[in-house]
Amino acid sequence: MQLAKGKDELLKDFIAQFNRATLGIKDLQMSAVVTAMMSGTQSRLFKMSLSKNPPDTMHELLRRGKKYVDGEETYLITKSMKNRSEHDSNNRKIRGKPETQNNRGKLN
Repeated sequence: MQLAKGKDELLKDFIAQFNRATLGIKDLQMSAVVTAMMSGTQSRLFKMSLSKNPPDTMHELLRRGKKYVDGEETYLITKSMKNRSEHDSNNRKIRGKPETQNNRGKLN
């Protein structure tokens, strides 16, 4: 089995593709599955988790992968919000509006 996560592919999409690819394989050896997952994913933290404590079942592998998917999604949302905030702040500076704080301490 040879799958690799694309450069811009989300971990969520890679794990779903990986799961579909393994469904049709009979007598699947978990050691082979873990090795294939580790070689295919680009998530360094997920790889470390799998190498430190390899899962015994496919269910455990997918459950652990879900935790890293959630982390990736949280990171992307936070990054998007930060970029949007910086973009809005830059637009205000360009238009000459001073930044002010609202009653909750956030910049307007």
